[in-house]
Amino acid sequence: MEKMEFKTREDVESLVPHAGKMFLLDRIVEYDLEEIYIVTQVDVSEKSMFYCEELGGVPSYVAFEYMAQSISALSGIHGRYCGKSPKEGFIMSVSNCKAELSAFKPGDVVEIRVKQSMRMDMAVTFDCIASMGGKTVVTATLSTVEVEDAKSIIEDR
Repeated sequence: MEKMEFKTREDVESLVPHAGKMFLLDRIVEYDLEEIYIVTQVDVSEKSMFYCEELGGVPSYVAFEYMAQSISALSGIHGRYCGKSPKEGFIMSVSNCKAELSAFKPGDVVEIRVKQSMRMDMAVTFDCIASMGGKTVVTATLSTVEVEDAKSIIEDR
């Protein structure tokens, strides 16, 4: 299986449902579909929709969204290899969330690593780490659910 590369924002954006200012990832550094993990990066700038003047940066809790979009990118890559559209997913819970700083500053490069730790049918859990310069700054466990067709779930309610 030939490894695909996703080195630009445009390459990565083609994998996830987010667009415009809500799309936050800048590149995919590494992924492995057998080990089920991905490493992405975000270049922090004052142009981020989450930039906060008072903090002089992007609040560290936004790492949660970096992690969620990284999971989505991993699903997108898997879908491409299988010749299918990626499944839609929803975050069901965030647990064990810890941050070592209050904000990411302009010029910081935040690296996000998400690894699948458990799968039961549609329920999937990921262990997630955000780091800068090799130092872990935010950790969390994201529990998700994958669905074939989100609209049908919403319409059934």
